[in-house]
Amino acid sequence: MNGTIFKRKLPSGHVTWGYSLDIGKDENGKRVRPQKIGFDRKLDAEIALRQKLNERDAGEVVKPDPRTFREFAEAWLSEHAEIACSPKTAERYREMLAHVTRAIGAQQLGKVTTLQLQRVYNQLLKCGKKDGSGHSIKTVRNVHGVVHVALETAVAWGLLKMNPATRCKLPPAPKREAVALDFSQARRLLESSADHWLADFLTLDAACGGRRGEMLALRWSDVGPEYCSVTISRSLEQTKSGLRLKETKGRNIRTVPLPQDAIETLKRVKASQDESQKMFGPDYRADLDLVLCHPSGDYIRPDTVTKAVRRLAKKAGFSRVSLHTLRHSYGSQLLSAGVPLAVVSKLLGHSSVLVTANVYSHALQSDESAAVEKWEAAQHAAGSKVVEIPLKKKQG
Repeated sequence: MNGTIFKRKLPSGHVTWGYSLDIGKDENGKRVRPQKIGFDRKLDAEIALRQKLNERDAGEVVKPDPRTFREFAEAWLSEHAEIACSPKTAERYREMLAHVTRAIGAQQLGKVTTLQLQRVYNQLLKCGKKDGSGHSIKTVRNVHGVVHVALETAVAWGLLKMNPATRCKLPPAPKREAVALDFSQARRLLESSADHWLADFLTLDAACGGRRGEMLALRWSDVGPEYCSVTISRSLEQTKSGLRLKETKGRNIRTVPLPQDAIETLKRVKASQDESQKMFGPDYRADLDLVLCHPSGDYIRPDTVTKAVRRLAKKAGFSRVSLHTLRHSYGSQLLSAGVPLAVVSKLLGHSSVLVTANVYSHALQSDESAAVEKWEAAQHAAGSKVVEIPLKKKQG
């Protein structure tokens, strides 16, 4: 049976019953025997013991784990996140988990409760930042998401029977529509940055809607004949340990045709790089074959581009405009020009048309309004062509 029923007499004279369950040995070879007392009748203790034995036999009884939440978080990062995720994603997970480990890191993993986690989240929302202000709902929801996934792994590893993060409640994330520039606004931004070192980068990005890392990893071997297209197949990622190349998001490889101004830009960039290569000689990084790079042919750090674009946009009079705005604008402009949703989704490298529809719902709504107007115009046109046929009079 591997379980024992026992009786105890309390100082008050009251008799209580309990059980002891043998569930094996821990990592150090010490036998683990969890107990529970407080049953008024022997029968109640026997029923509870039988239930626990059934759970043990079904593999549902979890051995108490002595490690703390901080120790488990570190184990999860090194044994799961850093293996299954990209280095950049693992870094973000570590930063988000740090918010929780600072608060309850010393708590034994098996004793972490829903209430404890909820209080951590509430504190982050109220005054979680160093200056005493609260984090955004989106940030705290992201923290909760990582904690939930980590503790779900603890359940799979047999360290927890249930995930205490499951029942936590957080405010819904506010919907914030991304900024998209129309054709004239995008042109104004490009013209205002014509003399900037990022001018060619912005022109090409506005013409193909690439992500930041995808543009910085673009090679001349990815450029089609006569500079008419680019094939996006990889991305440059910046981590604390340095720069690395990785696959595109969703591993979607796509070829994007280019308009004439982007073709002319590529020709100009190639001519300029040929001159730089002559000047740098053997020190030029021709091995990288980069389209958008430093004069030495080396990689440009992604964060350098992000900061520079924000400054350019602000100088041009645009608020809340970032490098990603150009990608978002590219998709919106295509849809407003009547390009089918499936084609736009493919050009952007989305995992599905549904993703594109969700991201660009604002553009689709305007298309819906235009469709109604066209339908109504067709109805009126059809009504004006109706020919009345007189009814025949009855004879007799």
